[in-house]
Amino acid sequence: MNDTDEENVLRDNLRVGALSPDALARIRAATETEWRANVAGGIREDQPRSARRRWRPFAAAASVALLALAGVGAYLSNGDTTPGDPLARLARAEPPGVVELRPWWREAALDAGADIRAGQRLAVRGGTLFALRGGGDLRVAPHSEIEVISAQAVRLKRGELYVNIPPGARASGSFTVLTQAGEFRHLGTQFALAVIDDSTRLRVREGSVQWRAGHGESTVNAGTEMLIDRDLGSHRSPIEVAGGHWAWAETMAPEVDIENRPLEEFLDWVARETGRKLVISDEATRRQVATIRMHGNVHGLEPLQALKAVMASTSLKLELPEGAIRVSFASEPPAQHL
Repeated sequence: MNDTDEENVLRDNLRVGALSPDALARIRAATETEWRANVAGGIREDQPRSARRRWRPFAAAASVALLALAGVGAYLSNGDTTPGDPLARLARAEPPGVVELRPWWREAALDAGADIRAGQRLAVRGGTLFALRGGGDLRVAPHSEIEVISAQAVRLKRGELYVNIPPGARASGSFTVLTQAGEFRHLGTQFALAVIDDSTRLRVREGSVQWRAGHGESTVNAGTEMLIDRDLGSHRSPIEVAGGHWAWAETMAPEVDIENRPLEEFLDWVARETGRKLVISDEATRRQVATIRMHGNVHGLEPLQALKAVMASTSLKLELPEGAIRVSFASEPPAQHL
């Protein structure tokens, strides 16, 4: 038996169901009866004072045992209470998946489609995509841990996450991520937040983020990276909104249905998912892009892979200069600059 098998056996055998109120009542009654028989009934007024003192530790032990049992029952019961308001739905999780962390070292694997609610603690072991109620999504990197505070807030305890709430989504501006560095509230945003040792790193890709900490609040705009140390000292620097910094989040993008959808709509989606600027070379190309309807599917492909597959089925020319997506007629000469 290897270490993993031993750990699984121990976990399975240590799982204890929550004690019901009836069970707790029976334990309390039995303990009280035993105490009365062996302690209360065993102490008489005519006994020497020293004999009475010998019974006191047993009485205290019985009381402590009862309290301990009641405490364990309450602790386990709290772990089985129905979680609160829904935050999201688990859309996709890469192996080895995501588990809910429960009291008493218990874990429960979550499957796609599961509701994520306030009160849950989640260990994300493979890249995971959550579809937020009201629109947008939350992407969590492997080896991360989050706690769902409410229907509008999560706490990032370790690792990294990416918030994607497009303009017009019903999810309100109160959606917030908490770390040891304070609160980060989205303002029509794409942003990544990471907890690295005792520091927090914020990268804003689109829109802006409101940062609130003990010293006050400030706004961090798109194209900014901010590092916050354990003493809440911060340093801001510019960051590109396209490129390798965002690659992990792009791999977790929601799948998009293209069947009979306009090419123009798809191009806008890819541009936003990759942080690239969409450039249509001229009005004739723009009219063509608006006319084309797509067919098939691009499930399982990352945004740029899907873009190349779709564009290969059209008569249009695709170019991917740094930070941009350029579409033109195939007969047009390559762009020199954007």
